[in-house]
Amino acid sequence: YEIGVRLVGLGDVYKRQESDSRETGEAGTENEEAPDPSLTPYAGSGRKIRISGPLLYENSFTITEELYQEFLKASMGRYRKLYYIVGGVSLALGLFSFLGGAGPSALLFFVITALCIFLPANTYRSAKKKKYAQQVAQNGGKPLERRVMFYMSGLEIYSNSGAHSVFRYGDITKIIHSKSMYLLVIKKMSLLVLKDSFTKGTLEEWKTFMNKKGLWKVK
Repeated sequence: YEIGVRLVGLGDVYKRQESDSRETGEAGTENEEAPDPSLTPYAGSGRKIRISGPLLYENSFTITEELYQEFLKASMGRYRKLYYIVGGVSLALGLFSFLGGAGPSALLFFVITALCIFLPANTYRSAKKKKYAQQVAQNGGKPLERRVMFYMSGLEIYSNSGAHSVFRYGDITKIIHSKSMYLLVIKKMSLLVLKDSFTKGTLEEWKTFMNKKGLWKVK
């Protein structure tokens, strides 16, 4: 029973994380100024943070449904692992109960194990279709396009939605990596950087540069 209660609690946490991750796909679309084409990219904008120096690296991409699914998996990965740990413990307890002749308890543990395995996968599939469709609809029916530019003192993001954001490297609290992207975690949002989408500079050069900018490690 105690594990069942904990599972419900994990489900609430998982839903909250999904809600937070939804903000990531639309990050920078609220309370931001549209870019003024008359200004140079490093002239100073967004939250009144001035970015100095030449453009060092640029990452440009379109957020497709496949990329959005990978983003969800990466951003919610730690909660998925927690589900699997609980599922493994529940499976062990179920086998122990079954061998001990406690059939009803074993059945309960096996049901919890099944939920821990299938709930994350179902959440990913439903989130991919529903949340991505919402993002496209909010952008006038067009996939969201991003241009992320890195300077010596900070980074700047433009979107085809008209959103514009500026951050210092000190705003980044963590960097998560997956198969084809990095997630730069900034408070409750995550900024995507695709490994194969550098239009200025290379991935290896960018990784070396970023590793000198914070306590986090870019693998």
